[in-house]
Order: sequence, then structure tokens, then C-alpha cells
Amino acid sequence: MIKADIGNNAGRIWQYLDEKGESTLADIKKDLLLKGSEARMALGWLARENKIFLYGDEDNWSVILLY
Repeated sequence: MIKADIGNNAGRIWQYLDEKGESTLADIKKDLLLKGSEARMALGWLARENKIFLYGDEDNWSVILLY
């Protein structure tokens, strides 16, 4: 996976959270058809930019968009 793909997936996740609100990692992966590694890398990108807040344990993360 290249950096552009990670950035594109981060954008897709940001838009998803903007529309849906708080979501779980499982829902994000299912609804956006992302592999676990793709979703985690994109969430890392968003977390590094302080765009999201993650909580829960590794198997059941919840994600909130920060504006």
C-alpha cells in the first residue's frame, strides 16, 4: 500500500464519520469495504493529525471525529 492509498482511505473514513457520527472499527471496515490493515493505517493517519479520538480495546475500537 502506498502513501496515497492510506491518505485516500483516511479521507473516506473522515467523510464516513462526518456523515454517520461515532462508529466502531468493525462498522468502518464493513461499510467502506476496507481490510483491517487498511483501516488501521488510515486511522493512524487521522489520529496523527488529531482528527479523531479512539477508545476501547484493540478488538473493539470506537472512533469519534474531532472538528
